[in-house]
Amino acid sequence: MTKRRALWMLVPIAVAVIGIGVLTYFWNLLSPYWAAEEKAAAYVLDHTPLDRLKSYSVFTAAGVEDVFQGQDGFGRTWYAFYVPSMGRAFTLPSSAVLSDAAVKRLAAARGLVVQSISLGYVASNPSAPTWAKSGTAVYEVMGRSQGHLTFLYFDATTGRLLWQYSLVRS
Repeated sequence: MTKRRALWMLVPIAVAVIGIGVLTYFWNLLSPYWAAEEKAAAYVLDHTPLDRLKSYSVFTAAGVEDVFQGQDGFGRTWYAFYVPSMGRAFTLPSSAVLSDAAVKRLAAARGLVVQSISLGYVASNPSAPTWAKSGTAVYEVMGRSQGHLTFLYFDATTGRLLWQYSLVRS
């Protein structure tokens, strides 16, 4: 075997070994970051009506919380809100939740130029506001109002404004 032929055989093998090593390194580096999400998804699938998950997001207005949308065995769509600090999930049929577009219109009617909308759940605990003592699904709407960064919180089922917060310069 010539040197050239040996080189052409060894280079692809070396590239494959290096590639596998790099993939293994990044897999080990990044896999712990998904452990919390995997735990939340497993809990939601085991303890709520959801059989299939369609979407996932994180809600941070009331502490970190995992929000899933999925379907039950009959094809009905649900939202599941997993609160890691409580080790519990709360569910709500999607038919009971206002659409993002409806919430965007409510915020615009209050003079907010909407930048983002996120759905979450304010769970009942001793530090919860009085309106949330039984737990409430909320929309957090972030945007600009009169030049200030403003957050509006709407009841996700009724559209009632629950509270608002504006950041102002001092």
